[in-house]
Amino acid sequence: MLKTESYKKGVVLSTGLNILAKGITFGNTLILSYFFGTSASTDVYFYILSVTVLITGMINGIDYYVLIPEAMKIKELQGQKPHQQFLNFFIYLYLFIAFIFMVLGLLMPIAFYTFFSKYDSGTLNGNISLLYIGSIIILFQLINNFLGAILTSYKYFTVTILSGLVNSVFSISFTLFFHSQLGIKGTMLGIAIGYFINFCILLSILKKYQNWNFLNVKWVKEKRVWWNIFLMQVNILPVWIRNYLTIFFLTGMGVGVITSLNLAQMLASLPEIFILTQITSIVGIKFSELAATKNYAETNLLLQNVCKTLFLIILPIAIVMIVLNKEIIQLAFERGNFNSNSIVTTAFCFTFFAILLPSKIFDVLLSRLFTSFQLYGVSTFFGVIAHTIITASLYFLTNKYQLQGYFYALILGYYIIMPIAFLLIVHYKMKSIEIAKLFLDTASLIAIATLVYFLINALLPYLPSIIIIKIILVTLVTFLLFFLLSKTLIDCTYQMNLIGTIFKKYTKK
Repeated sequence: MLKTESYKKGVVLSTGLNILAKGITFGNTLILSYFFGTSASTDVYFYILSVTVLITGMINGIDYYVLIPEAMKIKELQGQKPHQQFLNFFIYLYLFIAFIFMVLGLLMPIAFYTFFSKYDSGTLNGNISLLYIGSIIILFQLINNFLGAILTSYKYFTVTILSGLVNSVFSISFTLFFHSQLGIKGTMLGIAIGYFINFCILLSILKKYQNWNFLNVKWVKEKRVWWNIFLMQVNILPVWIRNYLTIFFLTGMGVGVITSLNLAQMLASLPEIFILTQITSIVGIKFSELAATKNYAETNLLLQNVCKTLFLIILPIAIVMIVLNKEIIQLAFERGNFNSNSIVTTAFCFTFFAILLPSKIFDVLLSRLFTSFQLYGVSTFFGVIAHTIITASLYFLTNKYQLQGYFYALILGYYIIMPIAFLLIVHYKMKSIEIAKLFLDTASLIAIATLVYFLINALLPYLPSIIIIKIILVTLVTFLLFFLLSKTLIDCTYQMNLIGTIFKKYTKK
């Protein structure tokens, strides 16, 4: 398992292992909802994890989009030693930055975490131990994300998932065995220990299998690299502000809201985690290789095929989630301390996250494409404008309509504003990409999905009331209808050939 893999094998193996790893993580979420329900303590728990992602996401945003493409270019042109020197510099820089954040969180936890929320000091003081542990998690999450990106660039697609399993196992074990003694603090402690062990695993893999010399460091003086980092940070800044405002507003909407939203988001994001993120991380490396050889024709073909394939998979999943939002939430969470009020709020959030799910395909895939071809200037320009509009919309709509306004702003942003930005970037810098065809196929698939949604809704009264049977039947009918209609209206030759190849491979066995 600890060896480099081809892209096709990497997609299959890493997706399978990712399902296992995230399945265990989601299992921990189910246990959390069972033992603790939606309360002030669970709100603070999810809030701390959100702050951790907010901080690390701002920094790790340059990993796949700037540092890894640049490192691959250095390796191809200059060799392994300069490649390691470049990456080692940023490993130590990340450690230094993460250490500063950790110290701030440990020395003045109330002041540090109050900055990101509407929580009063009393609520945070009542969960002070969670704040301390969360500050330690920031350190290891930041560096682990970067080490995982390095290993992915070496085509170790499954290694980072295997190391992530350790984190999931510790988290769920501490929740199960120490929930009565430590409460939700035990879960947070398990996560921290898991991150530390992951850090050791990732370092040892680099050392053993890539003969990594961590003392081989050289200051990065290339102005172009720092300029690209600056441009990417400028591009990320409006998104960071939007995420900051989201956390800030949610912590002021009452007890249980932030927990319900996080539970709904975790459940709704499973297809994104299992399928979209894993495939695009691998395709992103392929984009970088094509960019190095300036192979625009194959890039266009890869983009068209991957994008259409992802929509064919994600859209029917989203339909099922929207149609059966309450049933899915009941099946997942209705037990223990998770009461009926929690179900209503969580199902409401889950519906909107399901609506947003397909929009992530363009956002993730095209962002990886632009950064692989180092279109930092024009993508930053249009990206900043787009994300600033979305952030302003979120601020005003959330102030006016509260939680519903938050989702309105996201739908407006990711279905209208961001696609326009992507269209402009391609128009000015990548005219070889058939973006009109891409958008037309996508619009056709969304229209088909809308039709299927209404057909499934009309069918619901005739289905059994048993939740699990209803979900299975709706899923089967939805996928069947969607694929049949899609095949008649758009060209699905690539996808049908792919299915045929997979079928033949496994039937031979």
